[in-house]
Amino acid sequence: MRLETKKAIVTGAGGGIGRAVAEALAREGAAVLCADINEARVNKTVSEITKAGGMANAAVGDMSQEANAKDLVAAAKSEWGGLTSIVCSHIRDVPYLPVTELPLEEWQGSLDVNLTGVFLLLKNAIPIMAGGGGGSITLMASQLAFAPKPGRAWYVAQKGALISLVKALAVDHAKDKIRANTISPGPTADDRFFSQWPSEEEAHANASTLLGRLGDPAEMAAGAGFLASDDASFVTGTDLLIDGGYTAV
Repeated sequence: MRLETKKAIVTGAGGGIGRAVAEALAREGAAVLCADINEARVNKTVSEITKAGGMANAAVGDMSQEANAKDLVAAAKSEWGGLTSIVCSHIRDVPYLPVTELPLEEWQGSLDVNLTGVFLLLKNAIPIMAGGGGGSITLMASQLAFAPKPGRAWYVAQKGALISLVKALAVDHAKDKIRANTISPGPTADDRFFSQWPSEEEAHANASTLLGRLGDPAEMAAGAGFLASDDASFVTGTDLLIDGGYTAV
């Protein structure tokens, strides 16, 4: 298994793409610390992984709080003996409104989790990763950073910032043998996307991809598995677009 020596943190592991990533990394041999704000959901992820013979533990916390980031990194070091891989897939959603209508508290609340939360985790995790000889950082961005839709200003801004952030991380930490990349998923068949439509059938009908369907969370997880592996040893500072051709039209 290509990830059997890897020790990973996956945030947003309670569902959707984050859960699929945690399961995929564990299936390929990684020890995975699954983090989410929802205890029941992240425990379900861990249960599914361990039932399948994988190694996983759960951590619960709000990613916007530095104390939680510190605890998460300390847990990875304590439980797995180090840290080689980080996949940030957590998100706080707020209403889809233009900036003229979005309340400041919604903008700030999403920013605190979706961008500052990533910063706090990396600030505390990178020294551990560097001390262990390097590793891989993967942040979940979005195809909407390249092709915005109405009312998504907060989302587009934050996902675009993650794409820029990994370029800076790649430059700063190449000397530490740390690679940093983003994945930009297209429309994906998970609860977040389905919640935007009256029914799952209508959601599938509005996939807006060249392939005529929604992506599967497992397809995004496959990209994360690749980036966490030594197969991607020459890949850093870039974005992996997995969008079914959404941005091609």
